[in-house]
This record gives sequence, C-alpha cells and structure tokens, in this order.
Amino acid sequence: MKLLKIEPILTDEQVKSLEGTYFTKDLIKHHITEDTKILNESGDILAVFKKNAVPSNILNNCRNSFRKAATESNNRGLASGLISQKYKVGDKIGKRVIGKINGTRYTPINIKDGKLSNTSYALTVKSGVIGYSDRYPRIPYCRRTMFNQRNLQDYKKCLPYIKCVDEFFKQYAPARYNIQKKMAEKSSQDFVIKNTAFSTVTVNKNFRTAGHYDNGDLKEGFGNLGVISQGKYDGAITVIPKYGIGLDLKDGDLAIFDVHELHGNTELIRKTPYERISVVSYYREKMIYCGNAEYELNRAKTNTKKIALPEELEKAKKIKQEIFNEL
Repeated sequence: MKLLKIEPILTDEQVKSLEGTYFTKDLIKHHITEDTKILNESGDILAVFKKNAVPSNILNNCRNSFRKAATESNNRGLASGLISQKYKVGDKIGKRVIGKINGTRYTPINIKDGKLSNTSYALTVKSGVIGYSDRYPRIPYCRRTMFNQRNLQDYKKCLPYIKCVDEFFKQYAPARYNIQKKMAEKSSQDFVIKNTAFSTVTVNKNFRTAGHYDNGDLKEGFGNLGVISQGKYDGAITVIPKYGIGLDLKDGDLAIFDVHELHGNTELIRKTPYERISVVSYYREKMIYCGNAEYELNRAKTNTKKIALPEELEKAKKIKQEIFNEL
C-alpha cells in the first residue's frame, strides 16, 4: 500500500468559505485511485483508500437492498448544498415557487394569498439511514430506523457488506477502531449493528454532496465510506479540500477518513445509464445513553423529553473514561 504524507494546502478561513458549496476537480492535488494510506501533518491517519475491498458476491447480493434504503430526503443540511447555487427567488422547485432563500433552505410562496409559507424546505436528495437512531429533541428515544422496521430481510442482506467494512476499519485504523468498537460494545446491544463498531449507516444514491462535516458520529472514531455502483460515469470524487485529497471510489472500493474535515463530491458525469450508491458506516456517539429496547419504549410512552438523564450522562462519562484508560 502506498504511503502519502501531506500538509494542508488551504487555510481554515479558505476551508470555511467552501461550506455548502459544490466542489470541482480544481481542489484536488492528490487524486487517489490506488491503495493508499494518507497521513496528515501530525503523522495521524487522515484517510486510507483500498480498491476492490469488497468481494463481488457480497456486492451483488446487497445492491438491491442498499438501493431501497436511499429514499427521498430533504433533511441533509449543508450536504444538500446552498440553495442559491442552483436557484433564485421566483424559480420553481417542483410545484413550489421560491419566495425566500436562507442558506440550505428555501421558503415557498403560498399560491392562494401570495404570502410566504410557514414551512421551509431543503433540496430533495436520495438519502436514507439503516441500522439504529439515537435520541434527539423531536424523537427523544433510541429506536430501529424505519428501513429496519419495514425491510428486515433487506437489512440482513446488507450485513455481510457492513462486516467487510468493519474488518477493513479494524485492519487499517486499529487505534480508532478499538475506541469505536469498545463504545459499541458498551452500548445497549439492541441499538448497535452486532459484532461491528457501527450503530448506523447512511446510504446515498446519485447524490452529489456539497461541502459539509458529518455530525453526531463518534469524534474519536472514523467515517467509513464504500461505493456500490453500476454503469459508467466520471466524477463523484470525494474531496477533502484542506489537504487537496480526492478519493476516487468505484464499485467495491472502501475508504476511511476523518469526516470532521470538510468534504464533498465532484459532479457526477453520466457516460452510460449508471447508479452510484455510497454507504457510510459509523457509530452515533449518543447511542451510549440508550437503555435496552424496553427502556426506550417506556421513554416513548412516558414522553420523556430530556436527551439524557443525569444518571445516563454520568454513566456515559464513566464508560468513556474507562475505555481511554484501557488504551
């Protein structure tokens, strides 16, 4: 495996200016297409790229199931891009006429009275989640994702792929893996993908992400990216602009990288009919608060609002301290 040691090529201010924008190939200094381990200026792993890391029989068995998971979503924030890059006030998105633009969201005009709607929207993309979801204000209890609830057999078909990703993570970033795996092991087993370091997987289809940071995942862990694709296309390179890195994943390729660095994709350019499914596996850090399924069901029934009770916060703090003391 090739070893690449790199320095930042953009300042923090320059990186910030790219948030929510669509990246071009001009930002790429190192176009990664072969097995490569990349270290940052501190000597820490920034990314690892491996071609054909997932066997073809596993890929072919899970394609359709992952495809089902990438449903329409308008909740991807920065990743879906700044509205002003594609539209202006007065333009139509579907049947809605844009009346106001605010970053990654737009407010349509009510047809009946010509006034601004009370509801704003982000751009609709193909993106879904499988595995398990943690608590957040609107739904303050841990639970199976809707995909798991409705497509259990498809979820099971996805597991061999996710376990390949887990083994890749373990082999190439063992220090990060050990922290994340221990966090998963200390969490309620009702809300993690068993025998892996993951709780959750985001699945995107033909989605050109704008510059964004991943939120909610374990900061001491790593994001794991895989691609399942068919047909021919160019582009869709995953770019980390601060370092000029472009990870060019194709069918069966895997990469781990620091998803807390700004990242996004270049344009997808169609050559034949194609499909590009990206699969991002991670551990959501608030999963450590979850009780078992019965406990979380009771939270839902009693309408418990706090994301974490004092005793849950204390328990999580102790678990994390114990894990770091062991390593």
